[in-house]
Amino acid sequence: MINLRLRIILLLLCPAGFSGQAQIRFSSLEEVFGYADQNAISIQSAKDQQLIAALKTRAAKGALVPAVNASAGFNDNITLQPTLVPASLFNPAAPEGTFNEYTFGRKYLYSTGVQVSWDLINFQKWFDVKTMAASQTLSEANTRSARFQVYNQLAQTYYSILLTDKYISIAIGNIAAADSIYRIAKDKYDAGIFTEENLNRSKIQHRQAVQQASNLSASLTQLYNQLQSQLNTSEQVMLATELTGPQPGTVGEESTAPIHPQVQAEQAQLRLNERQLAQSRTLAYPSLAVVYQFNRNWATDKMFDLSAANTLPQQFWGVKLSIPVFNGLSIREKVTQAQIQLHQQQQVLDNQARVSQKEDENLLIQFRQSAEDLKQQEAILQLQSSSDSHTNDRYESGIIGLDERLDKFQDLLLVQNQYMQSLSNYYVSYYQRYLRIKL
Repeated sequence: MINLRLRIILLLLCPAGFSGQAQIRFSSLEEVFGYADQNAISIQSAKDQQLIAALKTRAAKGALVPAVNASAGFNDNITLQPTLVPASLFNPAAPEGTFNEYTFGRKYLYSTGVQVSWDLINFQKWFDVKTMAASQTLSEANTRSARFQVYNQLAQTYYSILLTDKYISIAIGNIAAADSIYRIAKDKYDAGIFTEENLNRSKIQHRQAVQQASNLSASLTQLYNQLQSQLNTSEQVMLATELTGPQPGTVGEESTAPIHPQVQAEQAQLRLNERQLAQSRTLAYPSLAVVYQFNRNWATDKMFDLSAANTLPQQFWGVKLSIPVFNGLSIREKVTQAQIQLHQQQQVLDNQARVSQKEDENLLIQFRQSAEDLKQQEAILQLQSSSDSHTNDRYESGIIGLDERLDKFQDLLLVQNQYMQSLSNYYVSYYQRYLRIKL
């Protein structure tokens, strides 16, 4: 009977929907991170913004080279406008104040042209390249920051799944132990040795053990669903690994953590603000441009017949110097605004650097303390498990009563919960410290 019950419980504890479906199996947290790099929405969005920033940088550099434009046109002068010309222009003897009406031009006009312009001196465009480069650096830092946050979420879910899975294995053992206690109590109750009160107490502990395992199973299914959502996949996900013991030294306990990704993002934002301030100042600088243009026109009275057309070429080049003289103080206001933004960003960066430094110090303290707590709690659990085993032998031998057996079993459940809490605290501090060293 007990084996049948355990088999039924195990079937109930298996996450629903995993069998018979395509699965993605991960054997390590690094594999989860690698999959997230290619599929997680926030990381992909950050990468897209990084690509856009790179394209803007290329566009800013392209604005420095000469611009060449070609044109072609066709006009059908449906009505040629007459022009009044003084009569004395063609006839000196004509009375003064008289005019003759003439029509100039031809009905059809074809035109082509090429224009080349080059800003020899344009400080705004030069600084725009530097500004776009700083913006690209900021996008790269934002990608690292987005990856860091996604990794934190994934690590939390990853270890929550492994912790829950480990807790389920403990809960299954508790079900077997509670069931054994209940069966012996039932036999002795049937023999008139135990009271119904003791029997009910053993039955309550058994049902509580089954309920705990069922709740853990539901939590495990939810955690897998959460992992699917974080990885942006509709395929079933399975972790083909289990928790190991403490791993001292694997996260560089004495190593200095690199600059926090959020601090890197704030540093990149500060450099961008510096570039924007410099660019705003260039609004008051002069610019010098060279222009060359060549046009050719064909005028004719017959459409598509250029044999009798008049060819009218035109060609010129010029230099244009632009000097901002007065602009309603708008440049000064833009410079002041950029200075305020730069000062504000410097304050944000300084604050973020201090906060991150203290967070790193606390993470190291928490990691060391949680490792020590887990070590002590493991020793306590081993002692309590050994004591519970001896108590169970004495109970089955009839040396002690059911009350004492149930009390000792409750003590074991309490120590198990304390052990799992210590294990959870250890892995939380472990992956947080690990990500700080890694990123």
